[in-house]
Amino acid sequence: MGPVPDFLHTALEPGRWPTFVLITARVGGLMLTAPGWSGTTLPRLVRTALTVVISVLLLPLAPPAALSGEVLDLPLPFLSELAIGIVIGLAGAVIMQSLSIAGEVISMQMGLSIAPALAPLPELQVSGIAPLSTLLGVTLYLSLGGHLMLLHGLADSLRVLPPGGTVAFSGGQPLVVALAGQMFACAVSAAAPVMVALLVTNVAIAILGRAVPQLNAMMVSFPLSVGVGLFMFAVSLPIVASVVTNWVLRMPAGVEDLLVHLQP
Repeated sequence: MGPVPDFLHTALEPGRWPTFVLITARVGGLMLTAPGWSGTTLPRLVRTALTVVISVLLLPLAPPAALSGEVLDLPLPFLSELAIGIVIGLAGAVIMQSLSIAGEVISMQMGLSIAPALAPLPELQVSGIAPLSTLLGVTLYLSLGGHLMLLHGLADSLRVLPPGGTVAFSGGQPLVVALAGQMFACAVSAAAPVMVALLVTNVAIAILGRAVPQLNAMMVSFPLSVGVGLFMFAVSLPIVASVVTNWVLRMPAGVEDLLVHLQP
């Protein structure tokens, strides 16, 4: 047999096992929320194996950590590392969630939210625009290497926030507000072209209904809204793709800002 690689030799040292456990918790938190790693298409056994492998590879980057000798103090560092991983994963999850919200808003404005009630079969799953916009975001996210950007940010977090060290969770309140604001800002940006077009369409139908009382505005507005909404959704896809690309490329800076908020 050949010589043992350096990272395996480091991982097999008994003094490094506490650090390995804490890094595994941080990587596990990332796997719970990060797009691409937390998807249901990735089997749990594969996700668990990736967590262990990534933790072993990241172990040489982390300074040694020591666990408390008190049994009751052991869960706190573990939960802290899990929370750090979850926060890093949320930097990418807000982008995907914003596209899902944008799709739901577009479907509601177009009138497609009534589709489940009109489904021919009760067990038939009828969806609106949200799955299409989410698939667009996931495709761009993976093609630009967003899942790898989050892993790089997690590796940098081992230097900024060493495993087992102090974490300033008091900065979590502005952190949550910033993530929520970013999510809704992204959703509005993605849904704005279709919403503006539908608003103009509804105003035009209202004016036409007042000018021609014989016109059944309700019967005309529904197919017209669906047609205009689908047309504008198709036309705005390049714009939405450009916006999502900018969000993904700015994600490393967002992860760095999140780590700054958690520094003591």
